[in-house]
Amino acid sequence: MASPVFCFLNHQEVAKIDSNRIEVSFDPGDTIMKSGTPKTHVMSFYHGLAKVTLEGKGDKNFILDFIRPQSFFSGPGFFFDSKHYLTITAVEPCKVCLIDIDVFFQLMKDNFEMAFAFMENSNKFILNLIHKMESLLIKHHHGRVAEALLYLRTEIYKSNPFTMSISKKDLSDMTALPKESVSRILQEFRNDGIISMNDNNVHILKEESLTQISQNG
Repeated sequence: MASPVFCFLNHQEVAKIDSNRIEVSFDPGDTIMKSGTPKTHVMSFYHGLAKVTLEGKGDKNFILDFIRPQSFFSGPGFFFDSKHYLTITAVEPCKVCLIDIDVFFQLMKDNFEMAFAFMENSNKFILNLIHKMESLLIKHHHGRVAEALLYLRTEIYKSNPFTMSISKKDLSDMTALPKESVSRILQEFRNDGIISMNDNNVHILKEESLTQISQNG
C-alpha cells in the first residue's frame, strides 16, 4: 500500500484494509476492470503496467493513461452510481490489490487526511484527462505522436532508449490516429534522424527536436 492515499492510515485502519482486500495477478491482455460492470472495489497497483481505456464503438478506443506501481485508482462513478466507466487492461504482468469499496469509503469518511489525498489523486487524473483532450483538439498528427513518444520516455519507461511493452495499436489509441498514420509518422521521424526504432526498441536521438514538434503541434 505505497500509494499516497494510504500514507495517513493508523495501525487500526491498516488492519481493517488488510482484512478486506484481495491480491490478484494478471497476465498481459487480461482485463483488470471492465467498463459497465459494478464497482465493488478500488484498486491499489503495485507491480507491472496497465492501460486505462475509454471504449468506443467497434474498435475505436482511446487510451487515457497508464497505471504504474504505487498508483491508486477508483475511477469515475465512485460517488455517483458505483459503476465502472473505463476499462483497465494489463500490458505487462501485473499485481493488484483490490479493496472493498464500502470499507474504503467508510475509512475515507473517518479520516480527513486520507480523504484529501484521495481527492488530490482524483484531481490529478482529471487534469491529465483535460491535457489529453486539449492535445487532441489543438495538435496535428505529428505533434500527437511526438507527445506520445516523449510521454512514454519520461513517464512510463523513464529511460532512453526504451523498449515499448505497448503495441502499435496502443500507440494508435493513445493518439486517436489510425495505425497506418502512426506508422507513417514514425517512419518520417526515423528518416529525419529524430528517432531510431527497431521492432519495439525506441531511441530518441534528437529529444529537443521531438519536443519542438510536440509543442508546436
